[in-house]
Amino acid sequence: MFLVALLMGQFSAPAEFKPEYLAALTIAAPCTPQIGPCSALTVVYAGASLEAPVWDLRGAFSTKPGRINCGAGILFLSGFGPPATTPLTELIMLQAAEQRDCWQLINTEEVRPIPKYFLTPGFIRDRTGIYTGSPECEAYWNFLVQAHYTSAKAFAKAARRDVTYFHLFNEPERYRGEVVHISGRLIRLLRWDPPMEARAAGVSDLYEGWIMTDAFGENPVCIAFTDLPLGLTVDNQRKYNEPVHFDGYFYKRYRYKAGDNKKANEYRDAPLVIGHTLTGRFETGVVRDEADNWEHNLIWLFLEVVGGAVLGLLILTVWFRYHDRRIRRRIHASRYAEFVPPSVDLDLLNGTPTFPERTSGGLRPPLRE
Repeated sequence: MFLVALLMGQFSAPAEFKPEYLAALTIAAPCTPQIGPCSALTVVYAGASLEAPVWDLRGAFSTKPGRINCGAGILFLSGFGPPATTPLTELIMLQAAEQRDCWQLINTEEVRPIPKYFLTPGFIRDRTGIYTGSPECEAYWNFLVQAHYTSAKAFAKAARRDVTYFHLFNEPERYRGEVVHISGRLIRLLRWDPPMEARAAGVSDLYEGWIMTDAFGENPVCIAFTDLPLGLTVDNQRKYNEPVHFDGYFYKRYRYKAGDNKKANEYRDAPLVIGHTLTGRFETGVVRDEADNWEHNLIWLFLEVVGGAVLGLLILTVWFRYHDRRIRRRIHASRYAEFVPPSVDLDLLNGTPTFPERTSGGLRPPLRE
């Protein structure tokens, strides 16, 4: 302990501090008689409490990235367990890691309400655009992330169909955060890079579409979604006229600059709805059918390969067993055959053996006297 105190006194001067001394002392401290473990523990804590720490005693579970890495590693290794208990073990691991703030389990088939913090009056401003750096950007990317991890079927099931374009346009504060249904013609489609915060949460694509509603005249609705449906492509030169349906969270009354506006300060407003994807006739196009047929044929091909392998194995087994039994019967017959003595002529018993005589025509039986 005296040596530890002496070294601690030397380390008090930052100019003379050398981490190598403390590391060497940590190795030599357990060799001290009687007090070796206590000396080693003292040095370990001293190295973490200095003004210039030599090491950090915080474990992997003390930070969220460390908990995520450890939880993911344990979850991966648990998949190599017995098949009978592996699913239950992984489910328990997922729930335990969620309680320890490693990750969050999300039910994508359920529409989650928008946090009330983002629905506070004045936090999201209507009749304005969305500008980088404004406090509203936090609400915008949270809407995107929450819509990305909610399925289109869940949105369609929870969408309100009694809310029209005029409700959203005239009373945006009242319907903000509500799941609404939009129907009309898709007239424009663009792709953008999602905000950095949304990319960090797993959102890789952001699509902007414009739907023209025809129920009460031609009124445009701006939509934002993260999953492009099959059969629909982004083409800036194409004039879209696809009948579509869209379900998502109503965000705000969005102000934009129209292409036909001639005045510099002339803007227009449209409802902005954020969801997961579009639905329409293009989902039953050729691209979707080819994809479905490819998956269907792949399954049947896999089953044919497995069935052929099993059938070939059975045929080889029967063939080998059949020939093996034949060889075994021949071996058994040669080993355990009964001795059959040759037939003996009566003349041999009398001592006068008879032999056939050779003639020009061959052998003939001997003549008896």
